[in-house]
Amino acid sequence: MRVVENYLDPDMAYVLGLIVARGRLLSGSGGNRIVIEFPFKNLEAVGLTRSYNQEQQLYYSLNQIRERVVEIAETDVSVEANAHIARLEIKFLRSSIFWRNVNYLLQGKTSFYNFEVPRAILEAADIDIQKEFVRGVADCAGFIRQSNNYMGGKRRVYVEIANRNWLLPIQLCYLLQQKLGVPVQCIQWGHPNTREPQRKKSHTWAREHQIRIFSEAFVSVGFHVEYKDIILREFAEEDHCIHGNIKPCNPNPKIRRLRKKPRHPDEGSKRLPELLRGQHFDATWQICLALGCQQKKEVRDTETEFDEDEVNLEGE
Repeated sequence: MRVVENYLDPDMAYVLGLIVARGRLLSGSGGNRIVIEFPFKNLEAVGLTRSYNQEQQLYYSLNQIRERVVEIAETDVSVEANAHIARLEIKFLRSSIFWRNVNYLLQGKTSFYNFEVPRAILEAADIDIQKEFVRGVADCAGFIRQSNNYMGGKRRVYVEIANRNWLLPIQLCYLLQQKLGVPVQCIQWGHPNTREPQRKKSHTWAREHQIRIFSEAFVSVGFHVEYKDIILREFAEEDHCIHGNIKPCNPNPKIRRLRKKPRHPDEGSKRLPELLRGQHFDATWQICLALGCQQKKEVRDTETEFDEDEVNLEGE
């Protein structure tokens, strides 16, 4: 059946963000399902003034999200949570308009391992819709913690993307910086040259990619998950008083200093995409450029270089 609708409003954009971050589209004899997982590592999320039980808080927030999904999907939506993961499941007994529209916007892809930012979001949507999409991604895959600080100073939001998905981080960075004006500090790639440059072959480098954004910068987008947003705004208010510039990432070799890294035995690993396989990288921004980042801006030769501590993040 041909999709004749391409319905996109803030509610749909938000749900798409959730799906792109950690969702799967499943079809079988029992009907169609969308399953979205909300992982968390620690039982408590700690802010400046109080701590939060993540299992309880996520369960509460997911029930609010559930009401929003039911409103637009008009189908059964269930919520469950335990000590390590919360889950939202949307069930369809038939191929509804909502199901077909999600498939159309995601170009027939079925897993967060290969989802991309929908073209309708990236190219044509207005800023309110783009922000709701990013909030959906962040509610599901974004984390704000005291330990996410930069060299003991300003705190950051980490948006964690599955290691198998090497295109989504570049697209989200572009959406944040070029469309929403939210500077991204860097993308920490799950690559052997950046995650374990001194270690032997072990595959422990193949963890999530992390888009790192200072709390002060991300507060203009924020979270819909309440406890995450409270912690974010507390950190952002305090970090505003900490000295340090917040600049957009610019993967331009002219303004970067490099620390040479030794070659790693996993540089040819099949866990890496073909675009990167067999190559050696000394910095995260080199990976960005190899994957097609278009955000490099030319600078004058007389322009002041970044301090090395601002741009070389592999030693954190």
